[in-house]
Amino acid sequence: MSISALGYVVVEAADLEAWAEYGRKILGAEVNESEGALEMRVDERAWRLRVEQGPLDDLKAIGFETSTPVAFADVLASLDAQDVPYTKDIALAKARGVVELATFVDPAGVTIEVFYGATQLFQKPFVSPAGVLGFVTGDQGLGHIVIAVRDDAEYQAFWASLGFKLSDYIEFMPAPGMRAKVTFMHCNARHHSLAFAAVPHPKRIIHLMLQTQSLDDVGLALDRVKKNGVPLAWDLGRHTNDHMTSFYMLSPSKWEFEYGWGAREINDATWTVERHDSMSIWGHELKIKPEDRTHG
Repeated sequence: MSISALGYVVVEAADLEAWAEYGRKILGAEVNESEGALEMRVDERAWRLRVEQGPLDDLKAIGFETSTPVAFADVLASLDAQDVPYTKDIALAKARGVVELATFVDPAGVTIEVFYGATQLFQKPFVSPAGVLGFVTGDQGLGHIVIAVRDDAEYQAFWASLGFKLSDYIEFMPAPGMRAKVTFMHCNARHHSLAFAAVPHPKRIIHLMLQTQSLDDVGLALDRVKKNGVPLAWDLGRHTNDHMTSFYMLSPSKWEFEYGWGAREINDATWTVERHDSMSIWGHELKIKPEDRTHG
């Protein structure tokens, strides 16, 4: 037993007002204020994305979920076996609304919060202020996150020790003169909850993805992006590896948010690891320069 899903993501941002508007109008999330931060809700969970005030405009922590106290203990035992220090944090667990939580730093320097027992609000059904029908979460977790790392082989081995399995690789040229190898890993039926690449990048986070239950909600979100002047990073397209139909836009913190639908799922009994030399079957035309995508 090990990590079962991407539970939540915590980011730091300079402009909370812009994030609140972006969350409601563009993402279609419920946005609530909590102790000077924003907590965004996209399903029955109390929250899935927390935006805290600060100058970083980048990833602050990733919350990975375990399904039971036993699975939680198994993860901590795996960290002990690798001499990875961690801290059980009662106060942070209370603040996050979970039963038990431990923090540690992974090989890429990312702060990880592993937990179980997140707060559910079935008595208050999620209602999107933008009319989104719903997002694919549940057993598949929040979505996926892609980050920049120093050593992709080391990173893959570390997360494999905590229960993640290899999905596939994409080796491609995301921008002129830049080659990248992206590693995709899964911990449930979602094609990938975690992906990473050893590439130079001014921010730790490369992108965060939300998956809708309806293709129309992707098209409607793209219309909202264009109507509200949100910078489009990659136009509509369909990925080679997970077959997701999606587009990428900039968040108010200038890192990318992927909005997609229709990803294929993984059955570990039949899945075969693949390699791809293109990120897309069609589309995903680059719309802005790399320097505009990661600064400012």
